[in-house]
Amino acid sequence: MSKALTLGLCLHCSVSFFILLLGVFRLLPYNVAMAAAGLVVAAVLFFGIFRLALPAFAKSGARREFVVFESLASACVANYFGFLLVAGLAKKFNIGPDWLANGVGLGVVIGFLPWAHYQLKLRRMAQEERNHQAAVTESKRLLELDAPKDAEDKLKESLLQAEVVFGSNHLHPAQAAMDLGRYYVETEQRQRAAAMFSRALQIREKLLGEDDVRVSGTLMDWVNADDELDPSQAIAQMRKALLILERQLGAYAPPVALAYERVGELQQRQNNAQEAENALRRSYSILKKAESQSNRDLFRVGLKLSRIYLELKRPKDSQETLAGLDSCRSTQKPEMQLEYLMVQMTTLGELNEQQASQDRAWEALQLLQRDLGPSTSEFKAIWEGCLDRLTEPFLDPEARTVYTATLGGDSYSIRQILQNHPEWVNQKDASGWNLLQWSCFFGHERMVEAFLAQGASVDEITDEWPPLHIACRWAHRRLIALLANKAQTQNQLTKQGWHPLHRCSQNGDSRLMELLTAKDLEIDPVNDRGDTPLLLACRLGHYLMAVGLVARGADVNKVNGMSGRSPLHEAAYVGHRAIAECLIHNGAKIDARDRAGLTPAELAAQAEKEAVVKLIQSLAKGHKA
Repeated sequence: MSKALTLGLCLHCSVSFFILLLGVFRLLPYNVAMAAAGLVVAAVLFFGIFRLALPAFAKSGARREFVVFESLASACVANYFGFLLVAGLAKKFNIGPDWLANGVGLGVVIGFLPWAHYQLKLRRMAQEERNHQAAVTESKRLLELDAPKDAEDKLKESLLQAEVVFGSNHLHPAQAAMDLGRYYVETEQRQRAAAMFSRALQIREKLLGEDDVRVSGTLMDWVNADDELDPSQAIAQMRKALLILERQLGAYAPPVALAYERVGELQQRQNNAQEAENALRRSYSILKKAESQSNRDLFRVGLKLSRIYLELKRPKDSQETLAGLDSCRSTQKPEMQLEYLMVQMTTLGELNEQQASQDRAWEALQLLQRDLGPSTSEFKAIWEGCLDRLTEPFLDPEARTVYTATLGGDSYSIRQILQNHPEWVNQKDASGWNLLQWSCFFGHERMVEAFLAQGASVDEITDEWPPLHIACRWAHRRLIALLANKAQTQNQLTKQGWHPLHRCSQNGDSRLMELLTAKDLEIDPVNDRGDTPLLLACRLGHYLMAVGLVARGADVNKVNGMSGRSPLHEAAYVGHRAIAECLIHNGAKIDARDRAGLTPAELAAQAEKEAVVKLIQSLAKGHKA
């Protein structure tokens, strides 16, 4: 609402009211009954229209002040009926209109007061909205700095302040509650998140009505977060959200697909596999038609549908669904790739294709070696399924016993077997690793000591994963200290140019660097992908690792030779404000351009990381000043 319109409304209400009031007082000495009647008629009309208009305007979801003023604008029209009545009576008694000028004067003076108060309150509200956005941005930065408690306090304080300024029954506090709920989801505090979403839902339903898309989105967030909600009740709520989404966005909108996905999950929890299949199949078909939707959602829903088919004893349908996902498997996160392989192993087993199932198990083991590590819950089953293939080069059935003992960390059994087969100490298995490497992978310190005592080498670089690299990748701190002392140099480079610091950057644990204490330790080695450890840490969003490398003297402007991107480019692209700020304060070039000709700010804008764009622009102005 414009300032001119607001001012006009305030003056209009005030002037009309005082003209009416003074007219009534001028009429009282001539005829008390008629003056009282004029005042009663005006009051009835004024408050009658106000009472009818206020609920109608409140449903629009506007600010509370807008609702009141719009209602007043309607109600003050009623003053004219009262004014006409009083003016007619004044004319009957030949009363002069001198009171009109007084009424206008008083009205103008008094009308400025609510207008001024209204403008001050609007400014305060606008400032509060800006403060809340700043609080949301700051909470994300605090999370990046590994300060979740401070981030939570920031959002809580913003929510309380919003309720003080706007009142608890307003859309802005509802949004503040939503932002706090999303923080709780991100930090795995699901019940607290559910409480915040429920709070926001009550406000939005009251102000926006049940048919608004924002209400359906809040409803879905609440159901997704509340693990204690009864499944049947959750399904009913999700179907309610589905009706709104289909009516407002159309039957083939991606949010509709995600709602169907959640319905399918809930029905599966109720052991209703047939209904779950229908919901997930509907979700899958919508996502296939939604060209703008990322294949991450399609991949996830496809895997859930395949599991339902297996539950319904329909492995052919599961295999057909998995075949449709194969083309986008390489672009998924390692966790999702592993889930795909596990579902496919089960499916092929149901179809009696044992060799193909074992091939998928082997792929899964290699994925665990490279990207996921030994802590994955499925590791033991995959390991046992691959033992025959792993131990083929040993040409001895007893090798299975060695690998079983290696998984369990049974150093006594290992020593007994190696007395009879000392040549197995450095024997490579089918995966290209020896027993020392696997022991480093599992973090078995005594096993490593046993193999080193038997003559195993920590310096022979024959593949991508020397023992020290494995210990750094999976954060086995005691093993790093042991192997770093045994190695001839801590600057071990693989044939692909990977350094132990690259593995520390992959892991993200900055404390691992403290264990690499060599005075000649290289800080900026470049691997076969053109990455330095700092570039890798920035791309993966590991703040403490990036800060630790910068503190040790890493070059903040050393670019990737293939992409031309600097560490600041990588931090900007993933939207990590804290890393970007650290790099800029340590001399990173804000105007550097990559091979595509983009600066870090332009790359962040392309990735829709507005917070980083604003940070770089503000720091750039400070540097110019």
